[in-house]
Amino acid sequence: MIIEKLKKADQIPEEISDIVKDSVINTFSSICGEAPRYVEISDDNKEPLNGIIGNIAVFNPDLTFSLMMAIPKETAFKISESFLGVELPFDSDDMGDLVGEIANILAGDVAANIEKVGFRGQSSLPTATRGSDLTLFMPNKPPTVKMKFSGNCGDFLLNMAMSESR
Repeated sequence: MIIEKLKKADQIPEEISDIVKDSVINTFSSICGEAPRYVEISDDNKEPLNGIIGNIAVFNPDLTFSLMMAIPKETAFKISESFLGVELPFDSDDMGDLVGEIANILAGDVAANIEKVGFRGQSSLPTATRGSDLTLFMPNKPPTVKMKFSGNCGDFLLNMAMSESR
């Protein structure tokens, strides 16, 4: 069973990260009008972010996949214009709502696609965090995958972590 295999894993299997990567590409293709491309990054890349982070999880009673979309300020403007037809003020509640909604759309796609490998889960409520010099990290060092994407809406990152549900 996939759950038992995942519980013993010390890294997120490529099969799972590929599903998430495809979900990111599908989600942002529909928002921005063209597919963003995946960009290789080094695992030691710890550049701070000046922008907004959308947090959401896909979980079941056994395991949780935490997804953190890190969107730089300029990319957030382009996404809002593409998704809504207007550039939202970065400091507005509406920008936070937009990023939360995009995280929700992404998690729905991940939950549907990850079911194909036997992981049945649901998504949590999304949250958004805005600021400068933000650093993404996970306490307790769970297995993680960092992904970077670049497209006509700009660059953005996705950090995924896998942990036991509590």
